[in-house]
Amino acid sequence: MVTIQDAICIRLSETEIKSVMQKARDQFAIAKRDNLRKRHLNIQFDCILRGYIGEYAIARWLDENDIFISSQNYRNDGDNIDIDFLFKGKNIELKTSLKPDTDKTIETVISNRDIKLIKRKPIIEELNGDIHLQIIFNQCRNAKDEWLQNQQVEIENASMDLLYNALAAWRYKSDIYFVGWINKETLVKKINSLPLEKRTWSFKNSLRDFWNCKISESNKPIDLPYFLKSI
Repeated sequence: MVTIQDAICIRLSETEIKSVMQKARDQFAIAKRDNLRKRHLNIQFDCILRGYIGEYAIARWLDENDIFISSQNYRNDGDNIDIDFLFKGKNIELKTSLKPDTDKTIETVISNRDIKLIKRKPIIEELNGDIHLQIIFNQCRNAKDEWLQNQQVEIENASMDLLYNALAAWRYKSDIYFVGWINKETLVKKINSLPLEKRTWSFKNSLRDFWNCKISESNKPIDLPYFLKSI
């Protein structure tokens, strides 16, 4: 059972965040062209930034725990940025999410929410990825989107100092929580043990279904390096 005591807050420096922001800005023109959801540009940039921030934070944390990934890839599925790591031939997929406004705290997110696994194939055995990690940013989703829309900043032309402050990127110094993970073999067994009607979930107005993978029933973050070293 995973609880708030098991969550790992990964802290970044201002220098690290600005470096990641530059990577995100380098990809911004491409993302604008492919912006299928027609989101506000500030929201779109922050979504891209969160993906890169999560990737950087996990890669650094793994490195600190003597896990050295062999490659990293970025993949845009038309909705957000999925980040994959390759380790000893295993594909590690990272999910990054903002905190639902109704949950208020990371503790409630861990109790109530799932590792975000989109159901793209009809059976769980066809899920891509060997190991799935979940990061939750301690920022309320709807409140942040509303706030971002009201910020006046030219993302592509602003100095990095201005962009960092205008979009409150300094929050990423302490808002990153690695909350849980699960390997595919365990996940397949869990899903197949459930009645068909409980294997997936969705939410109002969603066009997608998600596999049932409760964060609280996943694995503790601290156990991930031991698992990877055992491969």
